[in-house]
Amino acid sequence: MSDRSLLLDLPYILPSQAQKHVTHNEALRGLDALVQLSVGTRSLSAPPATPVPAARYIVAAPAEGEWLGQEDTIACYEESGGWSFYTPQAGWQAYVLDEDIQTVWDGTQWRFPGQADVDDLNAQTLGLNTGADAVNRLSVSADATLLTHSGGDHRLKVNKAADTGTASLLFQSGFTGHAEMGLTGGTDFALRVSPDGSSFNDALSVDAATGTLSAPAGIGFGSTSLSHYEEGTWTPRLTFGDDDTGVTYDQQLGLYTRIGNLVMLQCAIDLSDQGAATGIAEIQDLPFEANPLYFPGEVFFVGGVSGMTIPKCRTRPGQKIQLFNGGPNGISSLTDGNFSNASILRVTLSHTI
Repeated sequence: MSDRSLLLDLPYILPSQAQKHVTHNEALRGLDALVQLSVGTRSLSAPPATPVPAARYIVAAPAEGEWLGQEDTIACYEESGGWSFYTPQAGWQAYVLDEDIQTVWDGTQWRFPGQADVDDLNAQTLGLNTGADAVNRLSVSADATLLTHSGGDHRLKVNKAADTGTASLLFQSGFTGHAEMGLTGGTDFALRVSPDGSSFNDALSVDAATGTLSAPAGIGFGSTSLSHYEEGTWTPRLTFGDDDTGVTYDQQLGLYTRIGNLVMLQCAIDLSDQGAATGIAEIQDLPFEANPLYFPGEVFFVGGVSGMTIPKCRTRPGQKIQLFNGGPNGISSLTDGNFSNASILRVTLSHTI
């Protein structure tokens, strides 16, 4: 029969043994060190400078000094001033005070229960104060959640597998989603809202390639909603009797700005040949058709015209501007007869759509 116990390796009192109290006290010291085991830390590889009696530690690698060669053992400082070391067996548990965690010796290393690697927590699910599941593998129930830096920056990453997927933050009320921001089905950043958690309305979008900010549903100003903003160019075309045969240009430029339903446009036309067409003069191919019609505008002739007093213009059906001459005797339409091959004119006009 062995003179030591099989599990804790404690000494037995042998028959006819002298000084039985020595063996008995050694076994009690072992029990005192190992029963209800807790250690101060598992991060020290050498003894602390001033250990206190009964202080216990899991020796970290690489062990040094008086702990040399005792990696992963339990070191206990005795009343006598020396260190005792206890080799753990598979299944032993120790509570680590400075980390507030329970560890288990698996025969090779100290690890958290359910942890694949002591340095790499890889639990399948984790619920903090609430349950986790196969979809919500990390769940936290708390008044607040803090993610902070470790000496510098801190970046929270939400990654998706492909551009067509979703990587977003969803804000819920009663577990029904009402606001979402992130990459929803593309690479443009989007902010969208929902009244019911199923149908979403896009509020803001930022183009990933250009950084352009869009508000697809418009922007509200009190009781007024700005539903559209757009800037662009257009190509004005001068016609006579709805015909522009032979008309050529030195300059043919149009600009517009649309804010909501209001369109402000300008154009510059420099003719090099007025062509062979005859009839009422119009500028065609406006970017939008006016509604209602007949919005007035200003016409400024720079040169190459005749018979002008107060030139004016107004919108017409079919994305057109009619040019006419105003004066004390009323208005009259401008025609090919008022133009030459060197005519230069500028037009500015605002209308609604």
